[in-house]
Amino acid sequence: MTQHLTPYGAAAAAPRTRPSAWWFAVGGALVLAAVGAGTALFVWTLSGFLETDASIRADGQPHRISVPTDRDRMLWFDDTVTYPDCRVVDARTEEEIPLRSVSGDFRREVGSADWLGVHLVDPGSGDLEVTCQGAHEGAVVEIGPAPAVDSFVFGLLATVFVPLLLGGTGLVVLIVTGVLFTIGRPRTPTPADPSPTDRISR
Repeated sequence: MTQHLTPYGAAAAAPRTRPSAWWFAVGGALVLAAVGAGTALFVWTLSGFLETDASIRADGQPHRISVPTDRDRMLWFDDTVTYPDCRVVDARTEEEIPLRSVSGDFRREVGSADWLGVHLVDPGSGDLEVTCQGAHEGAVVEIGPAPAVDSFVFGLLATVFVPLLLGGTGLVVLIVTGVLFTIGRPRTPTPADPSPTDRISR
């Protein structure tokens, strides 16, 4: 038996049904999540540089402060004035804690001041007595947690790749959904099953 084909060989496939509009919401939510994650990770990454335990005046008087003991603390000096001389004593043991030089250049800008991390100090018991003598009147010394380099590098990588992954996935979802929505046929609403009353009336 001879089989006759249409001039185009076969019948065209029926167009796909349009995807649900909820997929646009999913794609948009992923893009917004990328923006939020990037902002939160950026703030978390810089928190090690911006956090301050105490701020004291370099007036030659001892200042009693309390700091966490989870890691070394850093002494930050205003880089626009002559650095003061500081002495740190553990208030509980009354032993002087030696100041150590930092290995690297740690800078942060807060307001109009440019701060430089100059010394590292062991937190000891956490109760410290800090005495700083500055050549510049009104000089201030800030004490805060020493930035953790490994956490900083991890934070930078996460700040780049997490938003990139979320945002890229969201854009792909939006593009694919938009294309399928354009070329697809409208979704046919599913008729509701007749109620028992409708069946009896029929």
